[in-house]
Amino acid sequence: MNGADWLLAGLAAEGVPVMFGNPGSTELPLTDAFGRQDGVRYVLALHESVAMGMADGYAQATGRVAVVNVHVQPGLANAMSGILNAARSRVPLVVTVGQQVQELLPGEPFLGGELVRMAAPLAKGAWEVARAEELPAVFARAVRTASAHPRGPVVLSLPLDVQVAAAPGPHVPRPPAAPSAPPAAALDRAAAILAGADSPVILAGDAVVHAGASADLARLADRLGAPIFGEPMGATVPVPTDHGLWRGPLPPFEAAIAPLLAPHDVVFAVGMPVFRLFGWSPGPALPPAVRLIHLEVDPHEVGKVHPPAVGLVGHVGDGLRGLVARLGETPPAAVERRSRAVAATAAARRSARARLAREAGGPRVAPAAFARAVGGALGPRDLLVDESLTAGRGLRAAVARRTPATWLAHRGSALGWGLPAAVGAGLADPSRRVMAVQGDGSLLFGVSALWTAAHEGVGTALVVADNGGYEILRAGLEGLTGRPEGAWPGIGIAGPALDLVSICRGFGASAVRVDEPADLREGLADMWRRTADGPAVLVVGVEGRTPPVGHPLTANAPGR
Repeated sequence: MNGADWLLAGLAAEGVPVMFGNPGSTELPLTDAFGRQDGVRYVLALHESVAMGMADGYAQATGRVAVVNVHVQPGLANAMSGILNAARSRVPLVVTVGQQVQELLPGEPFLGGELVRMAAPLAKGAWEVARAEELPAVFARAVRTASAHPRGPVVLSLPLDVQVAAAPGPHVPRPPAAPSAPPAAALDRAAAILAGADSPVILAGDAVVHAGASADLARLADRLGAPIFGEPMGATVPVPTDHGLWRGPLPPFEAAIAPLLAPHDVVFAVGMPVFRLFGWSPGPALPPAVRLIHLEVDPHEVGKVHPPAVGLVGHVGDGLRGLVARLGETPPAAVERRSRAVAATAAARRSARARLAREAGGPRVAPAAFARAVGGALGPRDLLVDESLTAGRGLRAAVARRTPATWLAHRGSALGWGLPAAVGAGLADPSRRVMAVQGDGSLLFGVSALWTAAHEGVGTALVVADNGGYEILRAGLEGLTGRPEGAWPGIGIAGPALDLVSICRGFGASAVRVDEPADLREGLADMWRRTADGPAVLVVGVEGRTPPVGHPLTANAPGR
């Protein structure tokens, strides 16, 4: 057994059945080792960013560490967008990188170079194994670091001479240390503020789901009678979307957040940054008189932008349960507050659905019609993976009940995540239907994932909203300039237009296009039927502008 054999045995011991990757010559011993074992299977991607996206979706679907292998500096460079996405979304990934024989590194060989410093700015941790004897300690540290909350991607550089060296003793899995509960005194102070609040509001992020604390969050909201907003651009939903107090995610601009928080005297933020924004707008998001309580497992987030009245650092679930216990029985004022909040939430949902219905009319497929059709095609257990950016904005109003297990959206910032993540999620649970929703622009960053889906026999459903360009940029320019059109380069994808159906078929998927609203429902049903034979694509021609995104920005705008 050599170092490469040892690595695969270690992964198998950790319960990792799949390695995603795109191989190269600095991983040849590892490639050879796959044929000597059957505990870990290799899933080939045609580009490293696609391998990263598939591992990301696999890890989020299973809640466990996923593993990727890439090839020296070029492969790591291609994987960096996926490392960024995983870091933003707190996804536990171990990225192994083949490195050149170490004695060649001082001469800067064609394949080989500094990998740890390259990965360090984005990865949660990065290490290089200098000797095979170091493998047990460094590998164990990598797995524990990726798995420990707040979770994230780590990078492990494996030189060729380590891969072929005699293997050390076997790997012994050890679970990561669990986060401590927030300090009792801080919980006491937070509970006292919440108990005295006249109009509390809860802001809840993805770390609630990572901690398995959705039910605890719902109990606290019911006890306070407080509406729940999700974090801007969250990956999932912290409670089922039919919960009576769920109001949907916050918008990603301070100017839009502030009026939602203005009616409240106490803001309780849990499991999220306060706030991760898309861009500049007049602020602040938090009205001056509002008191903030911030519960987070990541100490870096507490007080980073908005100093809290009480900061709670520790296990999110323990913190929520501690607050519920301290608050005790629900007083009549909170019961009445909850009744009003539930009624307001129901009215807001009816209004959103009615607006979507009004906007869906017309002779062509409008974004609202697209969202309504997609929402109607989803079953209660289907996983929706959303990277639709503009055409899918109405999905949250159109889709029936979603839970943390059936909704996955793009929290990172690098395009091309959605389809690969859906393929990875499908590999994780072949019994469940998975639908990816993409725009035409973002699809092209990760379209080769269709080949992997076809090769692996994964029946991923892909719906592509084809509006002929980067509509998010046109909407951003309208927000910036106040003009809906301009002599703006790089916005449209035309001259020639892309034949998305042929592109998808070229990667092994069945693909059909519809352009008429009357054909949407049957087109989606046909797509689901085609997934029995592999990945199935429905390209939908979408027409209509997205409302402006962002705010005018001048040299003096950022000052407050």
